[in-house]
Amino acid sequence: MRMWLYIISAALLTGCTVLQPAPQRLAYAGGDGSSRDQAVIIKEAKYHEIGTLAEKMWLEKRYPGYCQARQSELSSGGKQFDLVELKTADGQVRTIYFDSTSFAAK
Repeated sequence: MRMWLYIISAALLTGCTVLQPAPQRLAYAGGDGSSRDQAVIIKEAKYHEIGTLAEKMWLEKRYPGYCQARQSELSSGGKQFDLVELKTADGQVRTIYFDSTSFAAK
């Protein structure tokens, strides 16, 4: 009898899988983020939260161990930008521009 309970329980648990959305593929384009003209463009970010996460991932890869001081937004020439002020692990202060036009209002 116990064996049947285990089998039924296992079958029920197996049948209750939660569907997860497919992971979103992010790509980066543009420049090095040193100015509006050289802003990092995040492609395929459909939502603001994903775009913000992609910005953090780009920063961590480019500036490992950085400390973010401030983040602000800027509109210019019909585009939206996120400006991230940070201090690198070796103490340099940088402002990085991200073109957030594709995900800013989503």
